[in-house]
Amino acid sequence: MDTSPSSAHSSSARGERLLSGTRSHSHQQGGILAGRVLLNLIWALAHFLFSFLIQLTELFAPILLILGAGWALLPHLISLATANLGSLTEDQQTHDIVNHISHTIPDQLVIAGHQLTPHGLITDGLLLMALAAASSTAAAWLTRRL
Repeated sequence: MDTSPSSAHSSSARGERLLSGTRSHSHQQGGILAGRVLLNLIWALAHFLFSFLIQLTELFAPILLILGAGWALLPHLISLATANLGSLTEDQQTHDIVNHISHTIPDQLVIAGHQLTPHGLITDGLLLMALAAASSTAAAWLTRRL
C-alpha cells in the first residue's frame, strides 16, 4: 500500500498553499506597517499641537498678567498720589485734573461683546500658565511615546 501522495498533486497544491500563506502574511505586515505609520502621524500631529499651544500660552500669559496687575494697581496708585498731592501743592486746578484722571479709569471694558476686568485678565493669565504646564507634560509624554 502506497500512502505517499502523487507527485503531480502534491507539488501544485503545496505551492498554492505556500503562495496564499505568504500573501496573507505580507498583507498582515503591510496592514501593521500602515497602522504604525498612521499612529505615528497622529502622535506627531498631537505633539505639534501641544508644542504650538505651549508657545502661545507662554507668549500671552505674562502679557495678561502684567496688564491685569497694572490695571488693578493704577487706581490705587493714583489715589495715593492724590492723597500726597495736598502736601505738595495748593493749586485747585491740579487737584481737579488728578481727580478727573482717577475717575476716568474704567473698572471694566467691553470689547466686541467680551467683558474685560483687571481680575479677569489676571485669572486668564494664570489659567494660561496652567494650560502651558499641562501641554508641556502632554508633549513630554508624547515624546516618549514616539
